[in-house]
Amino acid sequence: MQNIWAVQTQAQAAPEAWTVPVHPAAGAMGAYVDEVDLGALDAAGLDQVRRLLHRFKAVMFRGQRPDLSWEDYVAFGRHFGELAIDPYVEPALPEHPEVMGLIREADTTGYNFGGDWHSDGSYLAQPGGLTILWGSDVPPFGGDTLFSNLELAWHQLSPAYRSMLDGRRCLHAATGLGTKAPITRKGDYASVNFDHELTRIEHFHPIKRTHPETGGHSLFVNQAYSVQIEGCTEDESAGILKFLFDWSASPAMTARLRWEPNAILVWDNRTTAHYAIGDYGGFRREMYRLAVTGERPE
Repeated sequence: MQNIWAVQTQAQAAPEAWTVPVHPAAGAMGAYVDEVDLGALDAAGLDQVRRLLHRFKAVMFRGQRPDLSWEDYVAFGRHFGELAIDPYVEPALPEHPEVMGLIREADTTGYNFGGDWHSDGSYLAQPGGLTILWGSDVPPFGGDTLFSNLELAWHQLSPAYRSMLDGRRCLHAATGLGTKAPITRKGDYASVNFDHELTRIEHFHPIKRTHPETGGHSLFVNQAYSVQIEGCTEDESAGILKFLFDWSASPAMTARLRWEPNAILVWDNRTTAHYAIGDYGGFRREMYRLAVTGERPE
């Protein structure tokens, strides 16, 4: 049986395979990339971005132009598919409704948006594909993003455990605002305003997910939205899911990416879960997100 861990480590130790400087973030996954202008990529450059994402799962492109336009930012996202528009959130930029603003002022207190292990939109019929996040104003320290390599997590399970899970589905569910609401600060979106109607969205997805581009297999459950394994009792499901949550978040499966000014972070929700660390109280943080619509998991 091929050791995916060894293969991945060897691949990350071979930066000569890339035409731009690539700095792996950890043994499990993640990389920092320099000298790539995401607003001016040709077909070959976009192909290399895809290959970097297949290899490292989450890639931070450092040193982007401070004058990168919204048009260029949105155009970059559209190269990878349809951009989702959140029906429940007032857009930060009316002329670009695809762009979600995630802004937290220095004196803001409240719920840490994204502060749990999750895969964006896994409760949707077509969960998120890629997420693209532009750090327009980041703290001098704190606010890192943790990632878990769910492809690695699947392959490092024992054959017996994989066999038990293969072919089974898990229910992913979320309850949120049923109408549009402003999102001027990070805390506003997650601290529910009870004047608004709440709605529940839920869908079943396979626990072993196949990537549509690489054919690779990943564990597709996450702590925030995975609630029940089909065909199991509540107690059985809770025990299995807790093990999978803890397993995928174990240190050897993860990477921690540190934000820098003018950086854009891109990750693949099909093969990762992530956790936004809310340890930057007293500092302002301004970010803008694009969500590339994914496909129905198989």
